[in-house]
Amino acid sequence: MEKNSFKLPLIVEPLKANRWLLKVNDIPEYLVRNVKIESYVDNDKIYTQLSFSIMDVVGYLLDPNTLMDLREINLELLDPTGAVVNGYKMRVKFEKMEFVCDYAIDELLKHEFVFWVKDLSLFTPNEGKDYEKELVKKYVANKKGDK
Repeated sequence: MEKNSFKLPLIVEPLKANRWLLKVNDIPEYLVRNVKIESYVDNDKIYTQLSFSIMDVVGYLLDPNTLMDLREINLELLDPTGAVVNGYKMRVKFEKMEFVCDYAIDELLKHEFVFWVKDLSLFTPNEGKDYEKELVKKYVANKKGDK
């Protein structure tokens, strides 16, 4: 191996299940659990549904009414450094909310929400920009200066 060789950044890296943020109003992202986007076909028409739950914790009281009028939700997918690499923008319509309390079940309390997705589009925040190539150029320039 050469003295000044280096490893290039991966152009394609698999995304991992724990690298995402669901942006729902001003709700802290770490409270969101069990996100699921699924589609159904009925009479040759496709319907898409978004479901997720929000964990209830001491010190944060969720007001479900703030979500019933919600019109947009974003799902951001992250790289290993936490930067947003792509995701989904969803125009949504509220379908239902469920909150169940039962002394017989020793589970976390959570609100479960279901929305119909009226429009789902992909987004890439760095579209048209070549950050990885710029990163490699800077790395190579710094290595040349190390001689």
